Order: sequence, then structure tokens, then C-alpha cells
Amino acid sequence: MNRSPRIIISAATISLIASLLVGSGNIQASKTTTPSAPVITRVDSIKRTATNYDLQVYFSIERSTSTSSVTSTLVSASGKTCSAAVGKQSCTIQNITKNKMVNITAKSKSAIGYGPSSSTVQYKVGSGSWTINGGTSTGSPINTTNRSAVDERPYSQFVPSSYSASSPAPLVVLLHGYGSSGKQQESYMNFTAVAEQRGFILAYPDGTGDVTGRQFWNATDACCAFSSNVDDDAYLIAMLDDIEAKYSINRKRIYFVGHSNGGFMSYHMACKHSDRVAAIASLAGATFFNSSDCGANNPVSVLQVHGTSDATILYNGGSILGNQYPSALASVSQWVTVNKCLTNSVSLAEKIDLEKSIAGDETSIASWTKCRNGTEVELWTIENAGHIPALTSSFASKIYDFFSSHPKS
Repeated sequence: MNRSPRIIISAATISLIASLLVGSGNIQASKTTTPSAPVITRVDSIKRTATNYDLQVYFSIERSTSTSSVTSTLVSASGKTCSAAVGKQSCTIQNITKNKMVNITAKSKSAIGYGPSSSTVQYKVGSGSWTINGGTSTGSPINTTNRSAVDERPYSQFVPSSYSASSPAPLVVLLHGYGSSGKQQESYMNFTAVAEQRGFILAYPDGTGDVTGRQFWNATDACCAFSSNVDDDAYLIAMLDDIEAKYSINRKRIYFVGHSNGGFMSYHMACKHSDRVAAIASLAGATFFNSSDCGANNPVSVLQVHGTSDATILYNGGSILGNQYPSALASVSQWVTVNKCLTNSVSLAEKIDLEKSIAGDETSIASWTKCRNGTEVELWTIENAGHIPALTSSFASKIYDFFSSHPKS
């Protein structure tokens, strides 16, 4: 796989482009302050020798610190320390004697200094895993990588009143745009009402903050990890595992939908987890520019929704900081190839209304059919719509109509 080398970009440069990529259109950078105290969420002992252990300490950055540009977090345990760079939410304190009782604290740093320390966690080195929700672990071993990812970054969810463990429910994961949040994205698209009506579970997580404090997803080379290597793929898989552990989920009906950067990340999940994702929908996003970077092995139903007047993620493709992304048509064409659909699309005679500020039915639908395993690829083109369309109240319902028609075979 050939990738462009990662460019080190200053916070000022990121701030400059941020106004073009903010998903909800109303997030603005705030004055830098010292960060709030982090919260220690988990401690694990990692055996080095018969008498010495390393401590892996996980923490979460409070959402109230999004206005401050956290540059690092320092973790201390009875005189020894480790440091986690921006975008990372754990670090390892090395070589502590077994059975020693240590006091663990953490504090985050911004450009103007350290904020207050976290609450102290007392921990016996070499004992079971400590978590914020349950003390030391007992019973079966815990997948610390996946569990800690969810502990560090809790996600929002909605479970419909009709849910029953005896009847597996579909799952829809909603991913926000750059600079937005899960809750803001849900307020914009309003999937909760549809989830209650149609009986699916909805999850809407948050990305991590970049050096300007704006939340993002590390989706493709083009968008939008400008200064971080955070593994959002692993986080979202950990979230899926967590939801499936708590609820009865229909594993043939796991769907992703996202706006802008969230659309890019939805494509990422379809590419990298085509065995698990049934369908995705992207509003004003795009897939990898090089199809070889996708690497999907299984068919996934794909819906791309895009406005022709989008000046942020261009309908006809473009680049961000020198990294190219494909056009709306090229994005779906990659999946026409993966799914082995008929190469010629079928244009539906009737248009639909997705943008309430544009008179009439402005959205045309092109469909690629007879694909592998009953999948389908569609491109919904919103004529004259921008990057953040004024969505009609039926938008979420129409997206779920597409999802419900395309389970995993």
C-alpha cells in the first residue's frame, strides 16, 4: 500500500482550514485555558519479571477541555511518571515492584501550563485490573485494548422502547463531521425519532480533539487527522464489541452513517470491516482516493449523498492540504467494482426532497444494481445544495429505508 508521507502541520495551519471543515457549522475556536483535570479510567499491571511490573494507565479528557489545546498528559505513580502526547489517552509507567501500593494521578497540559490533577487512585501493583466502574477485575480475562478504548471515550446511545433481548435489533452508528460532536450530529440529522419508530439501536460517538480542540475522525489520508495518529478504527470496533456485549444485536444489520469527516470514516469502516458492516451512507464525504487503500474483501451496500454546490468537500473531488479525495461519482464507482454491480447505473424517474430550503424535489437518484450478495450502490445528488444542507424531516427515515433494504447476506 503506497501512502503519502505524513506532513507535520502547525496548529495555526489547522485552525486556518478548520472553518471550512467544521461539520455542524457552528463550532468556533475558543481562547486557550489550562485543561480540566483528566479522569483515570483504568489501570493494568503488565508483568516484566517475577518481582517487577509495568503499569498501563488509561485516562479520559473531560469534554469541557475541548476549548483548551491539550498538548500532553502526565501520569504519576509514587515518584515515577509517563507522558501521553495529544491524541493518546494512556501511557506506561515502567518497572515498579510487585505488591507495592502506589498513588496514581494525572494532569493535562496546554500551551500555557498544566491544569489540576485528577483524583488519586490507590492501586496494588500486580493485582487485577482496576476500572473506574468496578474496582479490581475478577473472573474471565478482559480484553484490555478494547475495554479501555471505550472507557476512555464513552459514546452516546439510544435504545428504542420496543427493544427485547429475544429479538436482535439493528444497529446504526452515526459519525459527526470535523469540529462537531455526536450529540450535535444527532440534533442535525434526528435519527432518534426514527430509531424509536423503526426499532433500531442508535450510537453516536465522539472523535478526539486535535491541537485546536476540534473533534475529528482519522479516516483517510485526506480527512481529517492533520496532527494525530489516533486509531479511530480500533475505537469504533471496540464500541461495536461493547454494544454487542450489552444488547442483542442483529449482526446482519450493522450500519454506519456520517456527515463530512464522518462520511469519510463511514467509508473507512466499510473498507476495513466489510465482513461486519452491512451498509453505509455518507453525506458530503468521500472514500479513499486510491482504491487499493480501501482493500474491501466483501460487498457492502453504499449510499453517497452530496450537494453539487458543496464548497468544502467538492462534489467533483478535490484535495485537503495536498491529499486528494475522489468525487462523489468516483467514490461510489469504487464500490460498484467491489460489489461487482452492473457498470451502468439506472436513474430513477422521480426525484426526492432532501433540502427544505430548495423548492421542489431537487435530489436525483442513480442506482447500480445486480450486485453481489444482494447489495446495491446509490448516488443521491442534491442539486445546488452546499456542504451542510437544510435537511428535511424525512432525511433520516429515507437513509434508514436504504439500510433496512440491505442487510448482510
